[in-house]
Amino acid sequence: MDTRPLRALSSGFMWSRRSFPFWFFGLLVVAIVAHSLALGAIWLAVMAGYVISVLIHPRARCTRCGGSGELRGSVYSWAFRKCPDCQGGRIIRRGATALGLPHVRQQAAQNRETQKNTKTRQRW
Repeated sequence: MDTRPLRALSSGFMWSRRSFPFWFFGLLVVAIVAHSLALGAIWLAVMAGYVISVLIHPRARCTRCGGSGELRGSVYSWAFRKCPDCQGGRIIRRGATALGLPHVRQQAAQNRETQKNTKTRQRW
């Protein structure tokens, strides 16, 4: 029995980090156009789940360094440098900067200010 189609469906294509906003807002548009109360309720449940997820888990792995906080040298692969995107391995999720707990929002504001100052002084 060939299980390749089954594996393709269960490989997580629906809820990946990149496709989630498209599915999320696509469901909202379909619910509005179809005047469907059931789809609207599903959308609200997904939205509530996202808000709870942002409150419980406000940080995610940096996509550039994979959460290690270090980038390997291209010529001397045993050498490392600090990741310029996350400065330590974890980034604050987009929703957490607006919906997160106060200490997470404060840290996000400090990170933005530090990045802005670093770029204006051209020290990165």
